[in-house]
Amino acid sequence: MDDIKNILWKVLNNEVPLVNDDVKMYHIKEGILTEEDLKKWREFIKLIREAYNKVYKDKKEAIQIVSKSLELLNSITPKKPMPPEMKIRFEDLKRNLELIMKINK
Repeated sequence: MDDIKNILWKVLNNEVPLVNDDVKMYHIKEGILTEEDLKKWREFIKLIREAYNKVYKDKKEAIQIVSKSLELLNSITPKKPMPPEMKIRFEDLKRNLELIMKINK
């Protein structure tokens, strides 16, 4: 369980803020992401925060929330290819959420 907490902490405090900056910048400046993608991203952030808070009380529920958030993240489809640095951060974020799912199988 400590692994899950650590991964969620890393995602929430390190990766989400970086990707969030990318999402805002490329949504506004480049038009890579749609308004719908932006809504999904905001919902994703809410779910990750909720999962982090729940992991201390109910690990199974937290994992279900992570699963939903991963589905939401996978449903974000850019109109244009992401810039390399954004793609790397986005994929790292996905990888860490997938790691949580692997740990709990």
